[in-house]
Amino acid sequence: MNAWIPALQATALTLSLLWLALAIARKPRTPLGAVWALFCGSMAMMMARSLVGPEAGVWYALFGLGACLTCNGFWLVARALFRRGRPFAAPQLAYAGTVAGLILLSQQHALLAPTLAAAVDELLSLLSSAALVMALWEGLRGWSAQAGAERTVRAIFVVVYAACVGVVTLAPAMLDPTGADGIQDASAAAAAATILLVTQALVAWRLRHPLPVEGAVDSTPIPTTPMDALPTRQAANSRLQAAAAEPKFDAELNALAQALEARMRSQRPYLQPDLGLGPLAQALGVPEYRISRAIHGPLGQRNISAYVGAYRLEHARRLLADPACDEWSTLVVGLESGFGSLGAFHRAFKGSEGCTPGEYRAMRASATAPAFGAAQTKQPCSTPAQ
Repeated sequence: MNAWIPALQATALTLSLLWLALAIARKPRTPLGAVWALFCGSMAMMMARSLVGPEAGVWYALFGLGACLTCNGFWLVARALFRRGRPFAAPQLAYAGTVAGLILLSQQHALLAPTLAAAVDELLSLLSSAALVMALWEGLRGWSAQAGAERTVRAIFVVVYAACVGVVTLAPAMLDPTGADGIQDASAAAAAATILLVTQALVAWRLRHPLPVEGAVDSTPIPTTPMDALPTRQAANSRLQAAAAEPKFDAELNALAQALEARMRSQRPYLQPDLGLGPLAQALGVPEYRISRAIHGPLGQRNISAYVGAYRLEHARRLLADPACDEWSTLVVGLESGFGSLGAFHRAFKGSEGCTPGEYRAMRASATAPAFGAAQTKQPCSTPAQ
């Protein structure tokens, strides 16, 4: 077993440094990305300290100073993964800082009085154990209200984290009571590598699928004219004009909505079938949750899918109304408009227009098709809007 310990520690060290580099390089900055980077850096220091050993002298001490955001740092990561809005404030940061200070003090036993050293160790054990439990609780918190992918993510977090903590806690006591076989070091390194691997995947997923901000505005449109009677661009302009005078949307959010509209019109990213929050946020240099809030608020759409879908439908109507595209099949029109399949195109188009793309084209050809973008009252194809 002792022969495997350096390999396990080196693996955890490599993963820590790799994830740290990725977290630093990722933009825009987020609270989750920041605490994940700090945790990875601290884990790298802890694994490096274990590899060099006390014989390294000053390096051993320096690595120990950096390894002060392990259990407390992971608790902050868990809060950032599963808390809406602002995941931590002064009390949480103070708690994590207290644990970090106690870790640093515990490494200076030779400079402390025996009574003080024992008190530091006891308090550190209590607070760090509480941090471990609180990190697990973050995954369980609100479990009954979750569904789908969100519940799956939480289940993965809880199962993997609980298993790793259980292995580190129970394996040495059951398999190596004397500590001669190195079970404690091996289990700690293996658990660290596992947590680093799994949590990196969860962090990447969360950054692409942020939780809605508590207290965010609802998705009810604000316009003074019926949106269903306007083309997509005209509807978006009306929403933006109404939002500019609406106090519940701040100026920054309105400006972001305008920038998003400008990009959608000039660059037409909606023609990409896999367009989501991530690429739009990266293009505009803002967090994904800000894009989501702009779509929910000033732009008045339910979600990113509804927002992008409106642009795709507008593009499809243009193609179907263009005689030059008459030779294109409805499949080609759908794919050219950004839809991933013919079925998805037909469902979206019929839900918007009340008829299939083929029927819409036939109405246009017989000079009874509705004006561009005006047939959104979902009337039957036999009685198109005039």
